[in-house]
Amino acid sequence: MSTLKRFWLSLRDYLFILAGALIQAIGLRLFLVPAHLASGGVSGIAQLINFYTAWPIGLMVFIGNLPLFLLGWRFLGGRRFALRTAAAVITYSLFTDLPLFIPFFPKNGLTDDIVLNALYGAVVSGVGYELVYRGQGTSGGSDILARILNHWRGIPMSQSYLAVDGLVILAAGFIFTWKNALYALVTLYTENGHKLRFYQTGF
Repeated sequence: MSTLKRFWLSLRDYLFILAGALIQAIGLRLFLVPAHLASGGVSGIAQLINFYTAWPIGLMVFIGNLPLFLLGWRFLGGRRFALRTAAAVITYSLFTDLPLFIPFFPKNGLTDDIVLNALYGAVVSGVGYELVYRGQGTSGGSDILARILNHWRGIPMSQSYLAVDGLVILAAGFIFTWKNALYALVTLYTENGHKLRFYQTGF
């Protein structure tokens, strides 16, 4: 493959990752955070901490992903994995906190209907995940952990997602109310369906 072709393919991958990270952040900020729906993984943990401390969610997502990022570098593909995943995590973290500084951004979301927030949050975030995967990256968090467990121990990714994200949703039940946790499970199921479908088929 020529150098020019490799450059354009890499550029395409990073554009997919950039677009995916932006869409994920929009899904989180417009639908999940205002409705107190924990998204699972590191993002969900960041939401729970933010609820008590008001620390920026994006910053905590970045910090929480650092140890998982190092593990992923070790077990999932070295430099290629590291660069694409770093791009996804950094841009997602930045985009997540950016609306805090935009006066016209609807900080309380588009609707107070928890059903709409759960469904649209899942669909929008799921599209973002698929774009990141299409760019040969990962979104960090439980995504990295699930892939490591699948690669290293042969544990099905569906079980890893369920175990890791389920614990976050359980914690959210104590903090946000069990009603919100049940709706968050609907969001989680739909999001993970996007992840697993693309991981298994590439479409």
